[in-house]
Amino acid sequence: MSGGLTLQFSAQAQANIQRITRELTDLQRQIASGAAHNDLRGFGGGSSRLLTAKSLRAASDAQGSVINQLQARFGVQGAALGRVSDSAQVLALAIREAVSANDGRGISVELEMSFAATVSALNETWNGQPLFAGERQSGSPVRVTTLEQLQQASGPDAVFNEAERHQTIDLGAGSPMVLSKKASELSGDLFNTMLQLKTLLDAHGGKLGSPISGATTQQLNNIAAEFETHAATFVTEEGRAGQLSSRFEAEQIRLTNRSDLLTKEIGDQADADVGMASVRLATLMTQYQATAKTFSELSQLSLLDYL
Repeated sequence: MSGGLTLQFSAQAQANIQRITRELTDLQRQIASGAAHNDLRGFGGGSSRLLTAKSLRAASDAQGSVINQLQARFGVQGAALGRVSDSAQVLALAIREAVSANDGRGISVELEMSFAATVSALNETWNGQPLFAGERQSGSPVRVTTLEQLQQASGPDAVFNEAERHQTIDLGAGSPMVLSKKASELSGDLFNTMLQLKTLLDAHGGKLGSPISGATTQQLNNIAAEFETHAATFVTEEGRAGQLSSRFEAEQIRLTNRSDLLTKEIGDQADADVGMASVRLATLMTQYQATAKTFSELSQLSLLDYL
């Protein structure tokens, strides 16, 4: 073998070793990271599709996270509305029982308890934010804490502490949904009925006795009917919260499915075929060993071998 050919074969073997080494390094990286390429440049024209898919997945995951939190909110919101409904219904029942027993001495206590329960429920918060104050992020939507304060209030602003607009959410359809009515919308009529009962009690020295007069009996029956109507109204609002929760649950499932589909698409584009890479790695290792052996043998040749 001439010296020129030896040098040529030796240089070719060395180049092959360098090429195989680069391929081996890249295959080992693919197997270790699971990614087909180091950066977007490796994807060429597919990089824009990959970026778009990742952006859409991030948006879906963000919306899903918001909805997941809202599910918890509606649980708290529904429970608060249910407490108001229960307190109004219990007060209506107490009034009817008092009329039936012709003994109104317990009505004043029931009224105080119902008012306290209603205010507490309407001032309920979720993650530190009042549920029934509209867009307002802090502060209790119901200012008054006693029936006496409610009587002395000069107007709605003295009773309620709310934002002008409702709290809404837009899930991307361009049609914002109201998360809840404000406390004034929910309880304005209920508080008026409580004031009627309070005024009736005050007219009798703060509490009714036994027996109850005929005229008072009729007033009590009318007031009890109003409380039953208010209780039904809050049941309806509780049901609306449940409907919104179900709607958001369905939307969350849709977003999860979309995110999964995008994740698969991203994986098809960006993930390495680890099985194929492993096979290719084994093949290249065999080639590397053979080439390295050839290079080693050529490197050891000298003119003395041909003399």
